[in-house]
Amino acid sequence: MIRWLVGIAALLSTLAAAALSTDTTAPDTPEPGSIEAIAKATGDPRFLSPWVSYLPQAHGVPSPLAFFGRIPGTPGEFVDTAKAHAYCRALAAASPRVRVFSIGRSEEGRDILMLTVADEAGIRDLDRLKAATASLADPRTLSAAPAEALIATSRPIYYFNAGLHADETGSAEAVLELAYRLAVSDQPNIRHIRKQLIVLINPVSNPDGRDKMVEWFYRYLKGKTNRATLPRQSPPYWSKYAFVDINRDTHQQTHETTKAVHRMFHEWHPTVVHDLHEGSPLMMTWNGTGPYNPNIDPITYTEFLELSFHEVQTMTAFGMPGVSTWNFGEAFSHLYLDSVAMNHNSIGRGYETLGNGTAETLHYSLRPSQTSMEWYRPTPPPAEFDWSERDNLNYTETGALAALDFAARNSKEMLRNFYKKGWDSWRKGLDEPPYAYLIPEDQGDRKRVADMVGRLLEQRIEVARAQNSITLKEGNFPAGTYVIRLDQPYRNYAVDLLSPTMMSRGSFPRISILLPSPPRMPPFDPRHSHL
Repeated sequence: MIRWLVGIAALLSTLAAAALSTDTTAPDTPEPGSIEAIAKATGDPRFLSPWVSYLPQAHGVPSPLAFFGRIPGTPGEFVDTAKAHAYCRALAAASPRVRVFSIGRSEEGRDILMLTVADEAGIRDLDRLKAATASLADPRTLSAAPAEALIATSRPIYYFNAGLHADETGSAEAVLELAYRLAVSDQPNIRHIRKQLIVLINPVSNPDGRDKMVEWFYRYLKGKTNRATLPRQSPPYWSKYAFVDINRDTHQQTHETTKAVHRMFHEWHPTVVHDLHEGSPLMMTWNGTGPYNPNIDPITYTEFLELSFHEVQTMTAFGMPGVSTWNFGEAFSHLYLDSVAMNHNSIGRGYETLGNGTAETLHYSLRPSQTSMEWYRPTPPPAEFDWSERDNLNYTETGALAALDFAARNSKEMLRNFYKKGWDSWRKGLDEPPYAYLIPEDQGDRKRVADMVGRLLEQRIEVARAQNSITLKEGNFPAGTYVIRLDQPYRNYAVDLLSPTMMSRGSFPRISILLPSPPRMPPFDPRHSHL
């Protein structure tokens, strides 16, 4: 029966490819063979959108198909860091709409590269546009009228982060194809994206982990398609010596990947940091279930919802099942990689696209709870299906294009909100308590105090030293005391880190059976919890 269904799905894919005409790809000319290859690699025609059903042909600019000899997401194949970076450099060398930057090096010495994509004017004007977002990030230097004038000539910067969790393999090739499509397509929506935005793409944010995972696949997983008998799908460590918690590092910045993304953020001040992950069938676009951190500007939570529902609506309209939002994670701790944005008045967000942990196609049977129609999942996924690496790419790239489409249509509003959130944070430090934190240097271990202050400075939270002693009702503070005034753009983050903020035990009912009864368990802060 399953073989018969697979045969029908393959036939439908072939018919869909044949039906795709120049009417749906115009004004692009599809690269020869790309329509057929993408349809063949897609497990079900419903898992494909017209936006990613072909590769546009561009003379003089290497496509992924021409460069790698296959389409991105081809079942049974992975690209390693060196090949991914070689393609980035080739794309930047061939297109005036693309530049490539090194933003760091991994623990094992591999480059961490970032592509920048925009129209020719945006690429020529990068320095001015970066300076503009830096100015908007600090409202103390920019009153409302000059800010509005600056917004009129500026662009939001949208950053994609791929490949942080090494066993979540699809996003690297998805964003390589996305970069090519953004650089060469003449589709009206993509031309608008190029004109209104600066798009940053980090295709392999954890290069050490990527290469270990690629080697692991070819050594242990290649050709194996039975989920019940698969070997371990990932090496035990992805880098020195990180696993999933490489995505729990934004406050401490212990990993080179985290440091690179933070440096990028404070140089470019992107309006959105979008981290691409894998997990929920078929794709979950984050906005958290709550509780929500009160130290994040409420504007951000509304932006969360707007972006997520635009993606769900767009992909549902394409007939792509299983696209959902809301029912994943919490929005309190903000210790994840994308939280660098949440903690600094930008938008941090991400996807959980179904991933196989292998380049091979696997069969899935979902639970009834995963296939019910819900307000946050208007078109549920099928109960049984085959899922390929290309299916993962189709969803991730289509969602990314929907997000960019929203950002391009609402570019000025997003910049205005970015400025307003910094303004709100700064004004709170002037208008309401607390007004400052005072941290005496001599508390028994000066090094620990200095280390903590160093962490704050790394987050661009401003810290000064008292030149004279300070006497307040709270006590006497000697000269040399660290002073964190809260009339600064990142006041909200300083308050979040330095004041007690508790999340109740009842926030996670699914694990409550493992915990003591409420009277014996105080509220806890997940940022300091070992659960």
